[in-house]
Amino acid sequence: MDKIKKKNKLIECIKKNKIIIPAIFIILVSIIISIPMLRQDFNMQQDDGIQHICRLIGTYSSVIEDKEIFPVIISKFCNNFGYWNLFYSPLTAYVPLIFKIFNLSFTMCLKLFCLLISILTGFSMYFFVKKLLSNIDIIENRKIEAVSILSAILYILVPYRLNDMYIRLAIAELCSFIFIPMIFNV
Repeated sequence: MDKIKKKNKLIECIKKNKIIIPAIFIILVSIIISIPMLRQDFNMQQDDGIQHICRLIGTYSSVIEDKEIFPVIISKFCNNFGYWNLFYSPLTAYVPLIFKIFNLSFTMCLKLFCLLISILTGFSMYFFVKKLLSNIDIIENRKIEAVSILSAILYILVPYRLNDMYIRLAIAELCSFIFIPMIFNV
């Protein structure tokens, strides 16, 4: 019964364009900002990028071949002294590997994961600002929606986040941008 109510509520929100318009803006800006990364000639093997590609390869081989659910030490790396997942969250290895279903390369999986992070970052900030401003009674709903969309777009375009995405390829730090607005959204 609750599922039917939730489904009807979602359909009602979509009909009122409460989700579609912000989603279009956030996804469009995320795709535009990710175009240089999605190009074939973008070098993902700079800075931390090669480490994350190796983590994906190691996690994939450990899960498929060794049947480990959460491989912390991937023994096949570094002359059987591998430690690729010891200091990183499994989230940053498992989510990119979902794209492996489509038989993509590990590099392309990481690139699509960066695109997904950009989209989730925008939605996280959008919902945070919308909730924050909705507590103020003097602001109209139209203005709340516009400011929320604008803040999500600006948050996606923060220079430090783009530096993490394009220069440093710091995937864990890039993911942390999703959770910062969530922390203050409580």
